[in-house]
Amino acid sequence: MREQLIKYVELLFAGTPNSYDIQQEILQNTLDRYDDLISQGKTPEAAYRLAISGIGDINEILGNTAASESPAPAPAVPEKANRKTSKRKVMQAVAIGMYICCVLPVIILGDIGNGIIGVCLMFLIIAAATVLIILASSGSKEKNAETDTEKEPKDPLYKAYKSVSGIVTLVIYLGISFWSGAWYITWLVFPISGAIDGIVKAIFELKEAK
Repeated sequence: MREQLIKYVELLFAGTPNSYDIQQEILQNTLDRYDDLISQGKTPEAAYRLAISGIGDINEILGNTAASESPAPAPAVPEKANRKTSKRKVMQAVAIGMYICCVLPVIILGDIGNGIIGVCLMFLIIAAATVLIILASSGSKEKNAETDTEKEPKDPLYKAYKSVSGIVTLVIYLGISFWSGAWYITWLVFPISGAIDGIVKAIFELKEAK
């Protein structure tokens, strides 16, 4: 019966190239199963039938083996997308630096009696920094729309909050700065506002998840 098992396995793999290793493995497992059944008291005929029934579907085995040997290549990140991401980060960094340094014209020109010019320059710097932030944010939104990797909450209240949060932050920053004169520290309003935005977004995301 062992010879018949060997011939049976060889017939199963007839016409299947590059299958020698898997054929030998299945043959050895089948023979081991046959020997175990014989040692348990089964007749050679019964052991033969049980051994070949445990082989399974050869086509499925060969298909799984081919799939495991040929994994699908991971999608490459386009170089153009990487450049756009780096550009957005640079724009955001420059904008934050401009917000921090926008008080320098007021301080420097105010000491020499040109405070009005200093204030005008400060607003120009703030306006330029705001434009950079808007451009960087719009680029990020386009990327999210294309890749669908990040979804904003759809709640109308959240959208209303997002539409006014930037303007309110700027007004608060200018108001506190002019009132206190502590321009060197009032720029902290912007990172605090960013943290609040993240908390508000998380709250609305949890609300939608429920």
